[in-house]
Amino acid sequence: MEYTSKMYYFQQAGNLWSVNCDDNLMLDFLHNVSFNPIEPVFFHHLNVSCPIGCHCCFNRSTDHFMIDCRHSNNQIYPDLPYSIPYNAILQLDGNEITSIKDSLGHASLRELYLSDNKIKDLPFHLIPKNITHLDLRKNMLEALDDQVVDLLRDREVQLSGNPWTCDCRAKNFLSFLKQREPLEYTAALDRCNIFSAGRCPEACICCLDNSTLPSLIIDCRSKGLTEISPLPTPISGQSTLHFEGNYLEALHSSSLRGYANVGHLYLANNRLTAIDQLPENITTLDIRNNSISVLNRQLRDFIDKRIAASTQLKLLLSGNRWTCTCEHKDFLHFVKSRSRNIENVLDLYCDGGTATLLIEMEESDLCPSGTVYFVTLTISFMLIILTINIMIHFKQPLLIWLYEHNVCMSIAARRECEKQKKFDAFLSFTHKDEELLEEFVERLESGSNKFRLCFYLRDWLVGESIPECISQSVKDSKRIIILMTNNFLKSTWGRLEFRLALHATSQDRCKRLIVVLYPEVENFDDLDSELRTYMVMNTYLKRDDPNFWNKLIYSMPHVNVRPQPDPEAIELSALGNRNA
Repeated sequence: MEYTSKMYYFQQAGNLWSVNCDDNLMLDFLHNVSFNPIEPVFFHHLNVSCPIGCHCCFNRSTDHFMIDCRHSNNQIYPDLPYSIPYNAILQLDGNEITSIKDSLGHASLRELYLSDNKIKDLPFHLIPKNITHLDLRKNMLEALDDQVVDLLRDREVQLSGNPWTCDCRAKNFLSFLKQREPLEYTAALDRCNIFSAGRCPEACICCLDNSTLPSLIIDCRSKGLTEISPLPTPISGQSTLHFEGNYLEALHSSSLRGYANVGHLYLANNRLTAIDQLPENITTLDIRNNSISVLNRQLRDFIDKRIAASTQLKLLLSGNRWTCTCEHKDFLHFVKSRSRNIENVLDLYCDGGTATLLIEMEESDLCPSGTVYFVTLTISFMLIILTINIMIHFKQPLLIWLYEHNVCMSIAARRECEKQKKFDAFLSFTHKDEELLEEFVERLESGSNKFRLCFYLRDWLVGESIPECISQSVKDSKRIIILMTNNFLKSTWGRLEFRLALHATSQDRCKRLIVVLYPEVENFDDLDSELRTYMVMNTYLKRDDPNFWNKLIYSMPHVNVRPQPDPEAIELSALGNRNA
């Protein structure tokens, strides 16, 4: 027989056939030709025989070998030759096949179409491991095992039209079914008729647990959720809510739909800090590994009532930061009295991480006696008084050290109340003590602070009145340093300078007077009553003090404190700007 487009070779039996899937004319012919069932068509160039009752062709453009056994009333999965091409497609839609079987060429299949059959089981070991497309529509499958689900997660699969179960033993498959074909998952739940109201939360998987009594399982584990959504209400019995591994911070669910029907509540590994209300018929509460510090009185009373009504109540509380204080001693009593209902009670620790077991604590550990409190309070008070005294006693040395090292100047440095003056200090002494002058000039004027001193040998004009010079020197100086020796006490001019300095200090209320007392002075009998009273009532610097120079420098004007501007300088500056 000859065709215009291509040449084929045909004999009734035992000869070779070469059929291209693109040639529709030849395919139609083969569909209508009666072959000897013992002698299937043989594809010589592929060294493959077509299964009995099927039609085969080879698509050269896609390199796929098609085995078409659709609607052939087959009840048995066909035998496939071992030499079937690697890219093979088997079409078995619309037959009576109840199960698939392994054969020599079965593992070579890339696509397998089994829709509209009677398959009840799909074992993992019988699925071609290189399958890319699997059509299981309209069969009698109730579930796929976990291995099959894992294999098909990244493959193209069609699942609709099967009587899928809602049994929790197939929960992994139900999750897969909800992801791939949500309508089929919803149909499975409706077929089980396990809800009397509500729907399964969008992020969760709902299933029926028949291991003991029929129980609705709502699995929302590790979904990144921050709150519990409205829950479905089971037709009978209680529901179990798995909410572990989420970000729940508080449980305020008194009015949440379906919450009252929850019997087993698993909230481990969340961020809970408080629980206000539990389902009224709860029998299991798991709040492990949260941030709860105590169960409040209302919640403890509720649990006590539940335990009285049902001894089966189980609590899982470990991994929280339980507070162990006298204020929460009632919680300690609760743990001890309900230890038989608390699973792993030996894993409850005070404050979450210490080595103190909560069950081993006693009330005396949390609430010491009144004597202990009194002793503790007394010791604390004494420590406070001692600290204050130490601070008062060492205040000046501390401030001197801070000022000397330029540390915390806001604390150490004093604010100067004087306006800007010509001199930092007026040095008052008698002519008989001129040898004492050198060390003060060297230390104060040549030191790191560079103070400017005023003293009569250098700064008084010849011929001026001594009282006027003393008065002007006191007025122009921020400090008045009195070198009080026996010579000074006997000097009329010395006592005059002392008196003028004292009056100046009392008028401007600044601590300007610095008295340096030399060791030779034994008493102040040579002073008049006013000056003698001052020496008795006020402190002074002793020249033989080892820390004398540090104290003196600290008593001088604090150069690191920004001085107030001189009004006269400001006025002269403004005048100069106007003239310019």
